[in-house]
Amino acid sequence: MLITQFKYLENKIFFSIYFVFFALKRIWCIEWASLLTSEGDIFCFMTDFTNPNCLKFNKEDPKIEFKALNFMITLAKSFTWSDDKNLSELDEKDGYIEKKKSKYRNTPVITERKPVFFADGLLAMDILKSLSDNIPNDLIFCPSPITAIAKTVLEDYLSVQCDVINDVLVWAANDEVFHVEVEKPLIINDFHCKSDMIRKDFLESLNLDSTQFSAAWMKKEFIEKVASSASKNPYGCIYRAAEFSKTLRDIWLTRIQDDVTKVYTNMGVISDGSLGTIKGYPYILPIVMSKGSWSIDRRFEDDTYLKMEIKRLNKMAKDQHVELISHCKNFLRENVIYQAFRDEDDSGSTSKY
Repeated sequence: MLITQFKYLENKIFFSIYFVFFALKRIWCIEWASLLTSEGDIFCFMTDFTNPNCLKFNKEDPKIEFKALNFMITLAKSFTWSDDKNLSELDEKDGYIEKKKSKYRNTPVITERKPVFFADGLLAMDILKSLSDNIPNDLIFCPSPITAIAKTVLEDYLSVQCDVINDVLVWAANDEVFHVEVEKPLIINDFHCKSDMIRKDFLESLNLDSTQFSAAWMKKEFIEKVASSASKNPYGCIYRAAEFSKTLRDIWLTRIQDDVTKVYTNMGVISDGSLGTIKGYPYILPIVMSKGSWSIDRRFEDDTYLKMEIKRLNKMAKDQHVELISHCKNFLRENVIYQAFRDEDDSGSTSKY
């Protein structure tokens, strides 16, 4: 597992990186949590879960999942959001507190912004939100592969460059249960396409007809293709680094550049209850970032099919949350409480009394 702390100071990033390896087995590193929440702007959590978005632990090598889960639970329980960092002190419009005066004449003035707790998936997000002490829901994020996968599927199917495909919006409970919509027209600047998703002459050039590429195809075959690619578990080191970099850029961009007012993206967040989702549960949702805060992108909110899909997502989100928290409780009971009693029994058996 990797924990990273970044400190932002007047358009420069001063960062200190803490590498926490399970092999060290040193609990003292957990004590940094109280320092981190007051000193850092961005806290990254990279787990060793086989799939960071689905509750499918590695049965072939359970030690990997054991160490990842043990450390994530211990770390989450150590994070505390103190009263002096209440979000009411933050300017909801700009997302940061008034500039603090420096004690020293030549030291730059520090602007405190909302910190970011950035996990590598929905599981770590859920653990952090559920087991930490009062960390605000709107500070926790994670990336998602579904946006890139969806664009790649369309790129291959339509034989076009990925950057000419219009906005992709994703609603997901995990990598298996999700819904994707693409803004019309599918091809950017295709002004000749009015009622259809894509021009008929373009489809004909690809030897496709309306039955092979239609709204029905987008709801079924397209989703199946995306799910098939997502099931291959694209969570290697290069992918994670790329997604971390891109998503953190989306979060931070509107905070540091005055000319960038909004960023539209798909990201893992703790739901605020918008669009019929369950408040307090982790989802991948289309959001709009603006000066340190986010809101749900409401394009397609009146779509009847999307409303039905969200009900399906809610069931999976609730089931996965309940199963994960139950798993964490059993894990603590069997590996912490039971272990403590066993150690006590062992020490008692060797006692001379």
